[in-house]
Amino acid sequence: MPAAALLPLIATGWMSAGTAAVPSSVVDAAQAAMEQATALIAADQVTVTIFDVNHPSTHAFTLGRDGSADEATLQRIRALFQCKRTHRQHSVDRGLLVMLADVGATWPGHTIEYVSAFRALDERSSRHRQGRAFDFRIRGVPTTEVRDYVWTHHKEVGVGWYPKSNFVHMDHRPGDRDYAWTDIDGREHGNPYWSTAARAGTPKPPRPTRGAGS
Repeated sequence: MPAAALLPLIATGWMSAGTAAVPSSVVDAAQAAMEQATALIAADQVTVTIFDVNHPSTHAFTLGRDGSADEATLQRIRALFQCKRTHRQHSVDRGLLVMLADVGATWPGHTIEYVSAFRALDERSSRHRQGRAFDFRIRGVPTTEVRDYVWTHHKEVGVGWYPKSNFVHMDHRPGDRDYAWTDIDGREHGNPYWSTAARAGTPKPPRPTRGAGS
């Protein structure tokens, strides 16, 4: 049973029985169970700090490791991730929030610098337009390290490396094959050597492909 479900069950049972009629050992056990459940809930949550490089401002969000968040938090994220050109907002894919929470948990105390998210004017096939993509970097962490981590720890994912602009693109693409690329002078080079090396350690660079990016 999820930790969150334990608290109301324990509390209801405890109150209905009446603490005066319950042996102290049972009360102590119930209290310990509540404390353990609270600790489990806290362990499943991540505080993510994001700096918007387009409109300099810092924002902190609490996300579940499963991509869950309360409605107020989701509204704040939608507002932050709005299209920078049209100011339109879009719901944020939960799978992307799972990845964002994981990145935050992997580098606690580091600020995620947000470059781009929802883009209303992209083609319909764009993960940015679908609310599934996020371009970012992490202060104090090489983008190559972030790139390789996302690529090796997630599936149904797109990971793009933009070395000249110094950011990483990550997107959630449910039902699609994983795809990685490197942007060189505005041109997308798919299936780059780093993607194969990170996952399998293959020494020979694969033949590049093009056209399945963001």
